Amino acid sequence: MYSNTHKFIFLHLGKCAGSSIKKSLSSVDGLEVKLERGHTDLGAMRKLIKEDGFDPEQYFQFTCVRNPWDRMVSLYHHMSTVSKRWPNDPKKLKIQFNGTFEQFANSFNTAVIDYSALDYIMRYESLQCDFDFVCDRLNIEPRKLTCIDYDTGRPTRDYQSYYHGNLRQIVAEKYAKDIEYFGYKFGG
Repeated sequence: MYSNTHKFIFLHLGKCAGSSIKKSLSSVDGLEVKLERGHTDLGAMRKLIKEDGFDPEQYFQFTCVRNPWDRMVSLYHHMSTVSKRWPNDPKKLKIQFNGTFEQFANSFNTAVIDYSALDYIMRYESLQCDFDFVCDRLNIEPRKLTCIDYDTGRPTRDYQSYYHGNLRQIVAEKYAKDIEYFGYKFGG
């Protein structure tokens, strides 16, 4: 998502409240936004901005991150319930995952993000406070984020209960950069 009127780029990372952030920003009167389908990377959005005749270097670029172990559980429930939630959408059905959490954690590969290219990084764990800062930076009235629940059937928010054996270490290796960069800890 980006806006040429308010000069910002929001990099939407999966299962980090991106849909809530997009919905909230899209509802601001007078804020013209361009929504790219899915999770468009920063380079692609910068290219689109240049095609619109603007300089993306002048844009406030931000994203939101989440504890990787919690995020992995959320991704698993999201991707394992796609066919139930969007049974007639062939594009969505391509990401359907059929298997256990252990199989998912072993097979899922995450994209490496260059966080140093961004101006601000919100944290899922302090989402509303961080979003208030973004609203202030964009000179828009702060607004309460609403939770968009995709009804994935996740039985508990306690992500630690999903991890046994070496799964904790597998996720730590996949998200090593995020863990180091943001100081995330398992259970914290």
